[in-house]
Amino acid sequence: MNIKLKSGKKITALFLALTLTVGLGSVAYAETFGDDKNGASNVEVLQVKYDGAAWNYSGSGYNWASFKYTRNGRTLLTKVAYSGKVTGSVWDDLIHWGEEYTTKFSWNRG
Repeated sequence: MNIKLKSGKKITALFLALTLTVGLGSVAYAETFGDDKNGASNVEVLQVKYDGAAWNYSGSGYNWASFKYTRNGRTLLTKVAYSGKVTGSVWDDLIHWGEEYTTKFSWNRG
């Protein structure tokens, strides 16, 4: 059977997605900003999936907290928490490699 390189990348991507789906993924990197009343967090799973969260609770002194994922100058996901917690996830680009394809996390509050 003759499998081209592109098919190999698709098989790799499928394998990684399946691994994460059945819960075999491990946390590669995690970071938290702010405090328990107002902040954001980013968890990187197997260097291909990113789980973000932002929260704003009563008594924080802030009106909102937000997080954003970007890649190559484009916004992939933005979430804002005005009261309570919001979450969201993005997947890495499994086909392209290089600094311009790096998924970046940022957060803000106000």
